[in-house]
Amino acid sequence: MNAFGGDFTRSNFDRADLRGANLMRAQLVKAVLTKADLRAGQIVQWTGGEKTVIEQKAQLSDARLDNARASEINLTGADMARASMAGADFSGAEMYSVNLTGANLSNAVLAGAKLKDAVLNGADVKGCDFANCDLRGAVLRNVDLTHANIGQANLVGAIYRSGKVALPPKIAEMINAHAAWITSGGAGGQRAIFDGMILQGLDLSASDLSGASFKEADLSHAVLSEAWLTLCDFSGARMEGIIFDLANLGGANLLKADLSNAKLRGAKLLPIDIRSADGQKTGRTWPTSLQGAVLRGADIRGADFRGVNLSGADLAGANLSAVDLREANTADAKMETAILIGARLQH
Repeated sequence: MNAFGGDFTRSNFDRADLRGANLMRAQLVKAVLTKADLRAGQIVQWTGGEKTVIEQKAQLSDARLDNARASEINLTGADMARASMAGADFSGAEMYSVNLTGANLSNAVLAGAKLKDAVLNGADVKGCDFANCDLRGAVLRNVDLTHANIGQANLVGAIYRSGKVALPPKIAEMINAHAAWITSGGAGGQRAIFDGMILQGLDLSASDLSGASFKEADLSHAVLSEAWLTLCDFSGARMEGIIFDLANLGGANLLKADLSNAKLRGAKLLPIDIRSADGQKTGRTWPTSLQGAVLRGADIRGADFRGVNLSGADLAGANLSAVDLREANTADAKMETAILIGARLQH
């Protein structure tokens, strides 16, 4: 079914079989989709007498589903990026692995919905009811859950900001604009520039701030565990006691940053592949730089520092147990009293 951009306002699709349907940009405001089936469909093609089965996911990206009644609908694997579902009822829905990146879920009801492995990066969930939801393994980067109901929701293995205190309005606004900048490939939103700002103690865990700038910002004791921070610029930043556990800092610039007593347990600082304008790998990489950085007393256990530029860095007293330092540049690095038990060093 190809209904791209169709107007189905107030239409009744109760129990309808819509597997693999293309409803991109469709108008489904106040439509009834109770128990409808929008799982992936199959297209059978015959070429030279050979049968090929192609799976086609339901497409609802940019669709309007405001105030729709869709309880117990099956949307497993559907693409609902940037869909508007404000005030809609999706209670009890099966939404395994659904893509809700940038979706508007404000005041929606998803009580008891099955959202295991779903992606909700940058979604607006203000007033959303996630009570008793299965959100195991879901990814909720740049999602503010402080105004959503997550009572009894199962968040085991999910990636989300666990802080119970809302971020300052200005910071939250900048992160939301940055999320839009990322999801639109730079066509919308605005890149976050935190240069020189005081961000002490803020909980930015699980945020996607790739490409943001924090030059000379004060991030001391901030929490960025599990954050996605590729190609960020932290040069000259003050980050004493910051928590980067399990964060991705690939290609980031931490030139002369102060990370004294920081925690980078399990963090990844691998080089980033440089790609051409058409997205093809060029064979070149952009390394992560900790050149001249201060990491005295830092806890870096189990981190991946392959190819990192550590020249001139101060790692005195740091715990580098089980850290992978292969191909890292450690020229003139200060590593006296550093703990290197089980670390993988240069060949």
